[in-house]
Amino acid sequence: MNVLIIDDEKHVREGIKLLADWESVNIHSIIEAENGKIAQDMIKKFRPEIIFTDMKMPELDGRELLKWISEEGLSSKVIVITGYDDYEYMREAIKYGASDYLLKPIDPETLNSTLLKGVNQWKKEELKRVESYKELRIVNELRPFYRDQHLTNALLKEQFDQTMLKEFGYNDEQKMKVILLKLLNLESFKEIWPEEICYFSILNIANEYLHTNQSGVAFRNLQKSHEICLFYWGKDEKDTMEELMKQFYSIVPFPIHVAIGERIERLNDVSFGYLQAIKIVNEMNVLSNNRTPLFTAIDIKEYQPINLVELIRVLDISMEKQDILIYDDLVRSIRQHVLQQNYLSLSQVITLNREFSMFVERWKEKLTIQIEETINLDFYWDANGHLMIQKLLNDQRDIMLKIIQLQSNHEKEVSSIEKIARFIQINYEEDISLQEFSERFYLSREYISRKFKQMYGENISDYIVRIRIEKAKELLKFPNLKIYEIANRIGYQDDKYFRKVFKKAVGITPSDYRKNFEEQ
Repeated sequence: MNVLIIDDEKHVREGIKLLADWESVNIHSIIEAENGKIAQDMIKKFRPEIIFTDMKMPELDGRELLKWISEEGLSSKVIVITGYDDYEYMREAIKYGASDYLLKPIDPETLNSTLLKGVNQWKKEELKRVESYKELRIVNELRPFYRDQHLTNALLKEQFDQTMLKEFGYNDEQKMKVILLKLLNLESFKEIWPEEICYFSILNIANEYLHTNQSGVAFRNLQKSHEICLFYWGKDEKDTMEELMKQFYSIVPFPIHVAIGERIERLNDVSFGYLQAIKIVNEMNVLSNNRTPLFTAIDIKEYQPINLVELIRVLDISMEKQDILIYDDLVRSIRQHVLQQNYLSLSQVITLNREFSMFVERWKEKLTIQIEETINLDFYWDANGHLMIQKLLNDQRDIMLKIIQLQSNHEKEVSSIEKIARFIQINYEEDISLQEFSERFYLSREYISRKFKQMYGENISDYIVRIRIEKAKELLKFPNLKIYEIANRIGYQDDKYFRKVFKKAVGITPSDYRKNFEEQ
């Protein structure tokens, strides 16, 4: 603890220093000042817990010093030193919060009892201050979570504290919009910007701005990752979000997508407004050259989606034929399709990338190869939130080419019988015969038949049927394909015969298999 002794008479200061039992009250630092003016600087610097001060001093007397200590809200306990005839000074001292007084000449016993009393008072009050600070800190820490939890409940149509919105300036007559912020590519910045800091920074910026204008509140959607929502009841929401985006980008390094829902009539409809904003984000045009990626309902257009069945078929052909040019033709056709419409929705990009990733995983498993490269869409947005489409396509092509090369190397190492099995997997739709294998691989039919069964546990004809049936199962998952089309694609010209073979192998008809899949 620190003690400051203020008196213009040196012998008084020396007397207090000598007479007080400092060790008993755990005081190890004693500071001196000749007047109140000098004392002010020392109080600011050392923050003494106990202050002894004379009342009559040049430049700044004890009364003015006490007044200043009171105005500054300092917690120091002040013990006034005065004479018997200084009653007026004593009254002023009590008025401005002096905790006790000492009469001159100073009695040692009185000095030490007064000192002990002052120290105990300060400790007791400090304990209360610490407890109060802890409670305040807990309240402040819980307050944002309380806000986020209740406003997230509003999005989910669950019960929430509607009165809290009044703290942010909302009244029941105001109509609001739900605005959605999707945070992108946080993973790239996690070392320098942990996720919690990202949310904290954006919410701080947004709520400070909204609070100043009494126009809304921002909160974290606790049910979805990388989402911040705004309930906005002010005017010119696009201008507001443009301004906020400028502030966001001046602080945080990652891109953000913004979707502004339609104005809702009632507070209970915020869940509907949120669903609108979600739809806007999913269907926004990633080809847009908006200065900032900010979208409303009028920005969403109708479009013809890309044929996923054809996409998967061509990807498989490219891999089976080990021809990257087939893949390149596919990309060119998709690009032409998109450019004709001048529209590519985010949902399409997500779907296309998901299908590509599933395709890669399927072929990795089939070829038993290891490829570490993956496509995470979050990494393909530039600082302004625009999709780097060409980089995405280039990286996908690199992965495709790598698999083809690995497949080629793999096939060079397999035995003749494995090549036959692989041929069946690739050309299952063709009319395959044992004689054809004998001619193609320069092996006797008897050897092929015997060795194949040794390696695969079944004869070639059963193996061909199994491969065809497995492919049929995959195709049956696409409801737009007719049964006869599937039969033709896997090598059966007679769809009745296909149905018979399928039922024998699977136990149910192709139609029942499709129905079961759809129900699941």
